[in-house]
Amino acid sequence: MMKKLLYFGILMIYANLSLAEVSAWVDNNPVVVGEMFRLHIEAKNADDPEEPDLSEIRGLQVLNRSVQNQTSIVGTSITRTVNWTYVMLAPSSGNYLIPALQVGSEQTSPIALKAVESSQNSNNQIVRLEVDVSPKKVYPQQQVLIRVRIIRTGAQLENESLTPFELAGTQIEKLKQRSFRKLKNGKRQLITEISYVLLPEKSGTLVLPQLRYQGDEIRGGNSQRNLGNFGNFGNIFRQRGRRIFSNSEAQTIQVKALPTGFKGWWLPAAKLELEEQWLPDPPEFRVGEPVTRTLTVSADGVFGNQIPELSVELPEKMKAYADQPLIETDKTQDGLKGTRVEKWAIIPGQAGRMELPEISVAWWDVRKDEIRTAVFPARIIEVLPAIVEFPETSVTQETPVETKKTAVVVTQEPVSADQQTGFWKALAIVFAILWGATLLLWIFLKKNNAASDIEKEEGNKRNKELALRSATKKVEKALRSGEAETVQTALLKWADSVWSENPPQGIEQIGERIPQLKNGIKALNSVLYGKQHKENSLEDLQKEFSGLSITANNAKNNRHSQLSPLYPESK
Repeated sequence: MMKKLLYFGILMIYANLSLAEVSAWVDNNPVVVGEMFRLHIEAKNADDPEEPDLSEIRGLQVLNRSVQNQTSIVGTSITRTVNWTYVMLAPSSGNYLIPALQVGSEQTSPIALKAVESSQNSNNQIVRLEVDVSPKKVYPQQQVLIRVRIIRTGAQLENESLTPFELAGTQIEKLKQRSFRKLKNGKRQLITEISYVLLPEKSGTLVLPQLRYQGDEIRGGNSQRNLGNFGNFGNIFRQRGRRIFSNSEAQTIQVKALPTGFKGWWLPAAKLELEEQWLPDPPEFRVGEPVTRTLTVSADGVFGNQIPELSVELPEKMKAYADQPLIETDKTQDGLKGTRVEKWAIIPGQAGRMELPEISVAWWDVRKDEIRTAVFPARIIEVLPAIVEFPETSVTQETPVETKKTAVVVTQEPVSADQQTGFWKALAIVFAILWGATLLLWIFLKKNNAASDIEKEEGNKRNKELALRSATKKVEKALRSGEAETVQTALLKWADSVWSENPPQGIEQIGERIPQLKNGIKALNSVLYGKQHKENSLEDLQKEFSGLSITANNAKNNRHSQLSPLYPESK
């Protein structure tokens, strides 16, 4: 008997707990547009009740939520209740549907809700949205200007917001925002104007959705003016009124297909300008010396990255080292303005007349609806020879040796014929002796001069060897330092020592005379004029110059080797 009673009690408790029930209701129906109302959802004895998903409710705005759990026991009856309360708003008048919501394994009943305008004021009379779109027919990647105006009349509002301006398949940028006041029909208006630029990505029809405004009306706002001496404490007299909503009208934008047969880089712009600058200005072209050329392309209605890279072709005997392009986009009242700046260091390698070919930029004029081409015109230049700086050499000044002449005074006295004959014989002997002495002195001096010339030639040779070794060590030291300007100077001085009779006119000619150094010198030029700052930029030149030193030492006895004179042996 006891087992039957226990079994019956368990069945009763299980039956009471199994009577699950869910329900949903609102405080009032219909509701007033902009005024808050509450949606209640209650679940009794539900198994593991989870919070309902309100994402299926369309058009209504959820402002707040709260949840409450309660358990009651009456005799053998146990009731467990979970209540969810949601504070909501209807943004505009009309009929709304709160669908059946899932709570655990149960569902609520749907609620048909009606929203009506307030009898006192209409939201549209307080806040109005205006949207201007221009132009409404465009090409892909052509800018569309959108101006949104929020016009508030006869009310103060706070906690204002506007739905995000988003549209798939487009690129949207905010340009600027400003607020100002004006009087209309004796009423004060506060107007906020927001400008956007939109670039469609492909052809077709774009539908600009409605924009939704919402803000809280402030009641008793003038109290602060009357209590101005209390500063911000006047805010305590403000009372928040209803929530104000306003919607804009949907807009349509027609995106046309690209012109038939168009090929190349697509650049739809309202205006395009070119600018060319030289440094120095005016430019002077000289072999081996860099001249900086800067080309700027500016276009209205596009981003900077829409402007194509410039195609530059140079004569064969001219090299150019490009800097990283500068790309910028300015946001103006009339939309976008893109700019692309490209800079080159140009180094002529040969003197004479050369032609820099023209550079063209094709773009689509959206105002005239036609293809146009802007051109940097061709330029004929005169390249001057390089300025050769000869190394300073010491000049040995020879001081002439004065030869002392001995004057012989002969006192002639009357002599006899035999004495006169003896005199002439003696004089002939003296002259013969002097002539012999002069001949011996000339032979001696000639031998001394020849030895001096040989010694001088050997000295010059040793000086050249020492200068070359010193210049080589300076190049190696400069390469280890990693300073491009120091390396360039050291290389030029080293080249003057190697080719003293015909020194190169620039470091490019060093690479032409010694192909082993060509790649390294090209990398050096990139650092000097292309503004590269990689740590290993001069590593190739350092390896090539070191390898050149080894090759020169190995070939020092080969008279036909080009590298043998780089490190001549001292005798």
